Amino acid sequence: MKNFGDVTFFLRTKRVPYLLNRAMKAGISVSEVRLTAEGVSFKTSRRQSGDLRRILLEEEIEYRERGKNAFRALLRRPVLLASLALTMAAISVFGSFVCGVEITGNHYVNTASIRAVLTENKVDGFVYKGEIDLEKIREEIVALDGISFASVSVKGNRLYVNVKEEILSLSPEEENLSPVLAERAGVVTKIVAESGTPFVSVGDVVKEGDVLIAPVYAFTEGEAPAPAKGEVYASTVYTKEIVLPLFSVQNERTGAETSCREISLFGRKISEESASPYLSFDLTEKVIFDCGFLRVTEKTYLEKREITVCHDFDLEAPALLEKARAELLADVPFHAYATTGVLAEQKKLDNMLYVVLYYTVVQRIDSLFLPDSGSAGR
Repeated sequence: MKNFGDVTFFLRTKRVPYLLNRAMKAGISVSEVRLTAEGVSFKTSRRQSGDLRRILLEEEIEYRERGKNAFRALLRRPVLLASLALTMAAISVFGSFVCGVEITGNHYVNTASIRAVLTENKVDGFVYKGEIDLEKIREEIVALDGISFASVSVKGNRLYVNVKEEILSLSPEEENLSPVLAERAGVVTKIVAESGTPFVSVGDVVKEGDVLIAPVYAFTEGEAPAPAKGEVYASTVYTKEIVLPLFSVQNERTGAETSCREISLFGRKISEESASPYLSFDLTEKVIFDCGFLRVTEKTYLEKREITVCHDFDLEAPALLEKARAELLADVPFHAYATTGVLAEQKKLDNMLYVVLYYTVVQRIDSLFLPDSGSAGR
């Protein structure tokens, strides 16, 4: 059977045995070897032809080659041709749909509100490009509070939304000479001081309440008051602690119970006051009869007893860790940039197992920043 991917080489050399021997040692298969007055010709696969060319160049042997027409070879393979046609058709069809969304430019406006606009316009999942009204989506996003401009475009199979937020300017009477303070502890990673004098540098460790930007301008002759404005970013750590006792005492119902009835006439009890026969109990009350002036109530005392419970950390830990992780991430603002995943550290002390979760992010920590209401949700 002919292989339409073969390449025929024509060589001018007297070292035919040596050359064929070296080709076979290199793992190159040759076929249809013919000796002529001018030299030798043989065939090898197109895949191995590159290795053979390198050998010929190293041996400084002149050659010329001739390969089969790839297009004609493809036409002689209907199954491969059909597969190629189906692949091209699939690529063409897939290119007509949007299957992803990327939102950029927002710091104060929650991403969820922008995604809500996309969902209302049915841009959620696999969507045909012809059904997407980009201008309508853009207008609805601009109508959101806090957004002054938006661009919506489709590139490839993704929808790109870029927004610009409104500038929150202070009127002259609102400006004051208060310093910019740290809202969280952390290690400073970036400072952008628009006005005032920075009191910290990149790499400094700050505590909550430390002055980041002072409301002054420093001159050679002295200082002059000025509004403190700017942005300060820091690497900060969020933590969450789980405490799991290896043993705990719990009050559980034993199954024993005692019931009694109390009668009230015109709101006053006329029956004897009932008392519980148990030291520890739950009490339930149920109205048996009530005609306005006469009321009969049934009380049930359910005995409880202290029981020592041994906790299996391996069994209970996964659910506790997942719950604690969700609570930890709920405290992290959505604009924060994570530098690591959630890390866990555990230690055993006095029959108690302590697990502390750590989550390190980079975020704004200055007091001028208006934190969002959303959370990271990672």
